[in-house]
Amino acid sequence: MLLSARTFRRRSRLAVFIFIGVIVYVARRNRVSLESVHAHLPEHLKAGPSWWSRRGRGIDRLLADVSNSTLGFKEIFVVNLPARTDRSDAMALAASLTDLRLTFSPGVDHKTVQDRVLPADSAGQPIPEGNKGSWRAHMNVLRQIIEQNLTTALVMEDDIDWDVRIKTQMVSFALAAQVYGQPQRGAKKSLSQLHTPPFDKGSRGIPDSGGANLMRKWQHLNGPDQAQEHTHLQHRTVATADAEGYTQKKHEVSLAKAPPYNMPATSPYGDDWDVLWLGHCGTEFPVSPPSQAKRPDTNVGGQGGGPSSSPAQLSLLRVTMSDDATVPDPANLRPHPFASPDRLGELCPPQTRVVHASSGTLCTQAYAVSQRGARKLLYQFGLASFTTGFDLMMRDWCDGMYRQGPGTTPRRKRARASGKPTDKEDERLEEPLPQCLTVQPPLFSHYLTAKETNSDIGAQGGGFLHKTGSQYIRLSVQQNLRRLANGVSLAGLKDQWPGGKQEHENKKQGAQ
Repeated sequence: MLLSARTFRRRSRLAVFIFIGVIVYVARRNRVSLESVHAHLPEHLKAGPSWWSRRGRGIDRLLADVSNSTLGFKEIFVVNLPARTDRSDAMALAASLTDLRLTFSPGVDHKTVQDRVLPADSAGQPIPEGNKGSWRAHMNVLRQIIEQNLTTALVMEDDIDWDVRIKTQMVSFALAAQVYGQPQRGAKKSLSQLHTPPFDKGSRGIPDSGGANLMRKWQHLNGPDQAQEHTHLQHRTVATADAEGYTQKKHEVSLAKAPPYNMPATSPYGDDWDVLWLGHCGTEFPVSPPSQAKRPDTNVGGQGGGPSSSPAQLSLLRVTMSDDATVPDPANLRPHPFASPDRLGELCPPQTRVVHASSGTLCTQAYAVSQRGARKLLYQFGLASFTTGFDLMMRDWCDGMYRQGPGTTPRRKRARASGKPTDKEDERLEEPLPQCLTVQPPLFSHYLTAKETNSDIGAQGGGFLHKTGSQYIRLSVQQNLRRLANGVSLAGLKDQWPGGKQEHENKKQGAQ
């Protein structure tokens, strides 16, 4: 049947309106517009065509993937005991309201974990029963990632919270991770490598020459005038003395002023990482030399199993993101209400988020792994060693304490510290340092419901809290489930930690 010209025009206009409506719906559903992505880009990406065109596919495909339902990872797994349907219901609803897609991985009852399946060094270790079930549940997720050959995956526990603006936050984190780990344009090394002191386990100081070399290279490629614009290359160094009298240095690079780097090809978070520790209950800025303070929960080099080395030297680089309205006031940056405020609030201006190497990080509320990282972790803790809680073991693993090789043994460390010559072959056989990245404040945090006062997994700081809510998260999705389900807009949501930079400045002036 032939349509009249008038009917055809009406239907054509209707089709156009429907198409526009679909575009608007998708844009709102993804919650990250092209303009908001562009606002987070470093200046060198805004200025050039690389951010807009990637082989003719429009806006960078990998960066755009951060706004999808798995935050740019191939899968998001949630470890959940099947009996805790209350938690799976809350997580499913929170994910739906923030356009995330979750895959639930069954938690493990510790009663089903037999001693014969544990790594050999677990024999005789005082491992709490609950840690055995948690350990096996995380090993099962890692094995699933490996079996499915997923290039990346995000692993969550089932009692966590996040900001309703998580996708915008993750765009910023992805860009900071690229600045941190991608090779510099025209160079083989990444910025994090250039900010790593050229010594590892010996307690000797080495002049900080990485940044100076990069400055000279930048001047050679672009001229001295343009190099001066990248003031982060003239390291803002803050010297402090620790208990042993060592001098610590802070190396900060602003995301907005980051130097050009090669775009990643495999993940929006970079091409060379093992773990992205996105949800935790405490972390530290790496120092130089690495802290040798004894960890009461770690048996280094002992006969009873556990790490074989002391902490390795990590990169000192800190990628800062300023004026982040999702960051609480410095006074509220703490892992629980009774803890002392995080040092982040002392070292950085209000509303600053910092990405750096994971050092002394605790609690596994949320962490991402690459395929390479999943394989390493499953070998190390599924087969080789299990002596304490999984988060404590992953902390020490990220700090380089499980590496093996001639250069990491206590004998070799003593030889290097005494100045004796080292064998190049021994250096070659040394295992590479795990590439673990974290963020302060964390993007995911433990959420305490009204009907319970503790997590199934012990929290940092000891004791239990008789309150509802989460630390570090301002527009909490869990706190706002009722409002979000009823269509309340962003402006009508409850802010757990109200206040911003101006309020912080007013408090400081009032105190004076």
